[in-house]
Amino acid sequence: MNKRIDHYKELLQILPRNNVKNSREYMKKAVLMKEAVEAYKKELVNSIKKRYTSIVITAENEELKSLGNYLEDIKSKLYLLGKNDSYEKSSLDETLYNLKKFYNDDLVNVNKNIDTALTKFMVVGVNLTEKDFNYGTEVEEYMKVFFQEKNPESNNLKETFDKIYWKCPNLIEKIYLNFRYLFFKNKKIFEKYYDKKIKEANLNVTLINDNYKKYLDLNESDIKTIQDKFLNNILDVKEYDDSKISKLKETLVTKNLTEDEQNENILKLSHTLHEYKNYIIFKDVIEEIKKLYAEKNNNKNLTKGILKKISKCEKKIKKANRTFLKLKEEKKNNIIANNIKELKELYNEYDDAKFKEKIATELNDNSTLLDILNILNSYKINFQKILKTINPEISNNEIISEENKLQDFIIYPYNSLINNVTINDQREITTIILDKYKLMNVNLTLEQLEDVNIDNIISTVNKVLVNTYINKSNIKYSDLNNACDMKKILEKENIKIE
Repeated sequence: MNKRIDHYKELLQILPRNNVKNSREYMKKAVLMKEAVEAYKKELVNSIKKRYTSIVITAENEELKSLGNYLEDIKSKLYLLGKNDSYEKSSLDETLYNLKKFYNDDLVNVNKNIDTALTKFMVVGVNLTEKDFNYGTEVEEYMKVFFQEKNPESNNLKETFDKIYWKCPNLIEKIYLNFRYLFFKNKKIFEKYYDKKIKEANLNVTLINDNYKKYLDLNESDIKTIQDKFLNNILDVKEYDDSKISKLKETLVTKNLTEDEQNENILKLSHTLHEYKNYIIFKDVIEEIKKLYAEKNNNKNLTKGILKKISKCEKKIKKANRTFLKLKEEKKNNIIANNIKELKELYNEYDDAKFKEKIATELNDNSTLLDILNILNSYKINFQKILKTINPEISNNEIISEENKLQDFIIYPYNSLINNVTINDQREITTIILDKYKLMNVNLTLEQLEDVNIDNIISTVNKVLVNTYINKSNIKYSDLNNACDMKKILEKENIKIE
């Protein structure tokens, strides 16, 4: 293409333009040459597109797709395996915790939390009405309008709130505590519902683990997935040619291994590094649980006494509501207000004690780091509190990200460290890893496992694996490289790639 353009330029340079006639001839030939170049360019681009289309893989791996759908469905049910009760399984704990923190939110979102809480009761078969909300006259008034409007953004609801708030600034707090009472009142119904859900889900952990391994293996080695990462510039194809990868491989494994042994050991290293990076993320959180576990002897029977006090307060409120006709409104509200003040402190104490008691009774000296992580995943509010203790500046979005990472870490099927290292194990995790891979003739250093370097060694290992998968596939590296170059040309020319 460039040679043809240069040739035309040379021809134009020798054409005379010393008069009008010559200038016109020059322009005619220049236009013809331009049209010829554009025609040739169009032909060339079409040829590139045809070649690109013949190289690029478009067919999806149906098995990979099927396994992906299966795992997405399974992930949506894994909460049922949590080491918690129906309060957490229903995520009512999160909804009411958000309601409790009403001062961090606007009224619409507060009302949405109330609506969500009502829905969670309805899902298990408990249809609450305005009559169930009797923690003071103001609560009754507000919830009556709430049920009438059935709209968290209702202007009428807003007006009702504005009218009530000045005489009852803790209105939302009272509604929150009313919900806590209603849960315990209906706890057996909640438990029955989630026991049934667990049986219906019929979750086979071994089968899930096997299918997840199969999915990861297929996904990592799927040549279309690799190709698309190159084409979308997620990976730089130039970094994956054999000569570069050969040098990287030499830094990882000794030469006295066969190529298959090298590849197998590098794959195992990849799994370990993935797990270790996750461990680094949650190391501080794990240490916080270890501290609570060290106090286990003092935390085994914390909730029983607190629940008795809660029950006592709630009975007083119930009694005040029952004897409404015999009590003046002011006296009734005073009884409720005094008990609500105590209930607020008791529920805070109970939530903290429940978590500590769970650690004291669920864990033992043979429990693993995975057991710790499972408890954290089961008690998301406590997990959030620990995250905020470690990092007071953490944002809500970052907390959600950490929750997702924790779940992914727990279900990662190639975990070997966290499901074997026990809670009181004093050995350094890095030492365990280094000793293991030294025996496997893999070159790994303590420096590479440091927080600031872990991504570098993971990147090196991944490059070697991707190169291995390419060489084992039906497509050549040169074709992938060419496809990337061709895509850039087609995009530059605004050619639609189907």
